[in-house]
Amino acid sequence: MRDIIAMLAARGHEIHIYAIDWDDDSSSPGVRFHRVPAMTFNSFLRDLTFAWSCLIMLKRRRGYFDIIQTHDKTLYQDICFVADGCHIEWLRQRWKRKGLPGKLSIMLNPYHWLILLIEMMMYNGHRFKRIFALSHLVKKDIVRNYHVSGDEIDVVYHWIDTGRFHPDNREKYRKTIRVRHSVADEDFVILFVGSGFERKGVEYIIRAAEMLSGPATVLIVGKGDGRPYQKFLGKQKVIFCGAQKEVHEYYAASDIFILAPVYEPLGLVFLEAMASGLPVITTRSSGAAELIKNGVHGYVVDGPEDIRGIAGSMQVLADDPELLKAMSKNARSLAEEFTFEKHIGRMTALYEAIIDDKG
Repeated sequence: MRDIIAMLAARGHEIHIYAIDWDDDSSSPGVRFHRVPAMTFNSFLRDLTFAWSCLIMLKRRRGYFDIIQTHDKTLYQDICFVADGCHIEWLRQRWKRKGLPGKLSIMLNPYHWLILLIEMMMYNGHRFKRIFALSHLVKKDIVRNYHVSGDEIDVVYHWIDTGRFHPDNREKYRKTIRVRHSVADEDFVILFVGSGFERKGVEYIIRAAEMLSGPATVLIVGKGDGRPYQKFLGKQKVIFCGAQKEVHEYYAASDIFILAPVYEPLGLVFLEAMASGLPVITTRSSGAAELIKNGVHGYVVDGPEDIRGIAGSMQVLADDPELLKAMSKNARSLAEEFTFEKHIGRMTALYEAIIDDKG
């Protein structure tokens, strides 16, 4: 988003950022930061007070802005940019996989009720002009769960920096990262990048890796607690690397990328991986499944519980270096379609259409 803000400001547009905090240079010409007061003691109070404060602050300036675009659950906007997916759908997927204690935990958590209420008020109350969904999966979920027509939703994919994330990085970083984590050069390395280990299927990835016939290493990059997953460890090496600022170096050190999500709108990590030349394995519960052609850019399995399917996809790529090389090339070619220029062109066209509709 920072690149889009910088580009719009450079074109002479006036940009106002409303947020609890903003760690970028708010003194950039044409960009003004407005601090939104919110109680940040916990997620419930943070999201409740942020939504309420935004409503008050933006209504005070009714008519001043040509477009108001939000990236969070708020109640006053022209454009809802939905990157986190549909909360009710995420809860539905969790509910199916939980026993009685887990179901009670979901039911008694006030945060879930708050987000569901805001979603209902935002979508069913039509507090928007347009919705930008990160994938067709998200679009479908919103239409299915709320009184919103598909004609009110535009799918806007991420863009990717294909210079920073590039197959040539292997020559620069592959050996360095492998030495850092004591991974042999000949080991087959499976990479996971992300937080939210439960939602994104770390358990299923580890269990699938344990089924491989040869040595493999799973690198788990991202913020999260690895202790609950120790019970699934066996013959394969699984390394919890923590959050990494230079994540492109970890793509360079790996052979394939995998997320086995219960629910995933379409994380930028998929495009980062493919731009880096990594075939991708994921599930139909991911927005990335609509981009990946099975057997060309990677593999799509039915769901995270299909551990044999995940393991089989890993094994095919581990056993066939030529296939791995071909898929690597195909993945890179696909990622090259998601350029900043295409993204900003689409965003600008949508902005102009909304302004025209507003008169």
